Amino acid sequence: MRKWFLKILVFSTVAIALVIGPAAPASAGQDDLSAVRKATAKFHSLEAAKHAGYASALNCFDLPGVGGMGQHYIKGELMNGSVSPTRPQALVYEVNGNKLTLVAVEYIIPYTFLPPTAEPPRLFGRPFFHNNGLRLWALHAWIWRNNPLGTFANYNPNVALCPGHQAA
Repeated sequence: MRKWFLKILVFSTVAIALVIGPAAPASAGQDDLSAVRKATAKFHSLEAAKHAGYASALNCFDLPGVGGMGQHYIKGELMNGSVSPTRPQALVYEVNGNKLTLVAVEYIIPYTFLPPTAEPPRLFGRPFFHNNGLRLWALHAWIWRNNPLGTFANYNPNVALCPGHQAA
């Protein structure tokens, strides 16, 4: 249990500090993502996500002037260094008052499993973004909300900023 809590704590810190990743065309990887959509469609229900083992990892966060990201729910047992397209480590929800709307998934590989000197892992033909300070690789996939910055960018201007934040 303590190990799972530490993983959530690490992910929370990581998620807060992520910066904008390289933009990709909005349509990139869409065909490959159809299986992910099918596998995660049930998680539009937050209760279904919780029942499947996803837990809130942090409060909502965003990058004013760039876009929102939302609140992350992660499944600690999936933070094991391997990635399966249909089993993302995190589900990302837009916060709108007391309503959470599924907008993206996120794949995470901590450096403990793949060091920063390694070639970036790839999924859907896209390299993961790495954060040396937080010691992990991450890849967002905006499969439930179009992102003009690209399907695999870290932030999305079409996602609301967190409650209490205003666009710059």
